[in-house]
Amino acid sequence: MNGISAGSYPSRFLREDGRRTATTNERLLLDLLSRRGPASRADLARVTGLAPHSITRLVDPLLSRGLIVESAPVAQGRGKPSAALHLVGSAAFSVGISVMTDAVSLVLLDLSGTIAAMQTERLEDIAIDAACRQIARLIDRSVAQAGWDRAALVGIGVGVTGYFIGDGARLNPPRLLDPWALVPLDTILAEAFDTKIWIDNDGNVAAIGEDMLGHGRTVEDFAYLYFSAGFGGGVVADGRPLRGCNGNAGEFASILPADWPQPNLETLRLSFVACGRPFADVHAMLDDFDPHHPAVDRWLDFVTPSLNLVASAISATLDPAMIVLGGRIPPTLASRIVENLALTNPQRRGFHRPVPRIVVSAIDGNATAIGAATLPLRAAFFDRDANDGQ
Repeated sequence: MNGISAGSYPSRFLREDGRRTATTNERLLLDLLSRRGPASRADLARVTGLAPHSITRLVDPLLSRGLIVESAPVAQGRGKPSAALHLVGSAAFSVGISVMTDAVSLVLLDLSGTIAAMQTERLEDIAIDAACRQIARLIDRSVAQAGWDRAALVGIGVGVTGYFIGDGARLNPPRLLDPWALVPLDTILAEAFDTKIWIDNDGNVAAIGEDMLGHGRTVEDFAYLYFSAGFGGGVVADGRPLRGCNGNAGEFASILPADWPQPNLETLRLSFVACGRPFADVHAMLDDFDPHHPAVDRWLDFVTPSLNLVASAISATLDPAMIVLGGRIPPTLASRIVENLALTNPQRRGFHRPVPRIVVSAIDGNATAIGAATLPLRAAFFDRDANDGQ
């Protein structure tokens, strides 16, 4: 078994099937079609600065391999009718898996960015072997229900809560995922699923999903705050994931002093418990979430100073265009946080420092599973920095 990747996403492992990989210049076109939608050859020439004949040299092989299709020309005004190029969703697909302390989520994502399946189940057993069997059943059932050809599977992306300890393959998750701690997850999962595996922590993965399918289609620089049982995030700079030396960029919880409240969904669950509404875990709370319960106001009062500090630190150090609130947090709650956040930004000579927009994630569903599903497709088709080896 080969083709295992943890943390970074090299394309060299996808060489054996020309239909399921792309050269550097082909990736540029595929990425544009993914982010901007259908475009004509003339549109692509204008955006890339490439000559029309160069565009044709890139487009024709993609058409012959079935990765894109060209629609019939449509007259637009007085000019020559133009034909739009589209990604062919059925040409390839990936599986995204999110492993949380209390649940596991799955997403099937095709080449065009269409989600064909999205499921979440309570994690039956935290032991890796048992969890892999549960995930395998979930994959088999979802692929069969979607009616997709398993041969078009590029690989499986996996997001796991926790931080890397330095070698890019071993994560240090919370105590509730103890069997997953400090073991070579890349090798273990590749053997369990007998396919190519991409692994990253949940915050980085969610940020990459936002980049490809959410706000990243309109801005190239943003920080992503990831709310789950824990709190973390990721950073996208100049349209690319900023992962840091050890793969842990975006561990925003570490900004907070030890005695400050952590703004995570576990503290929200405990707020519900204190208000007489006990939930066994975060999964149960989200299944029956009441945004108007007094426990929510209590939690917001408790964690808003922490969020103000984190957002102010991000604004001052990274200067992104956006700070995106996402993860497992309900959008109604994320919207209330947006309304309450206050950045440290004193005035000087009548001016405040420009600050990022703070927005709710544009991703609908489990952000980590969706982001994880983008990893194999990104590695094969959309990563403009990948070395095509040619």
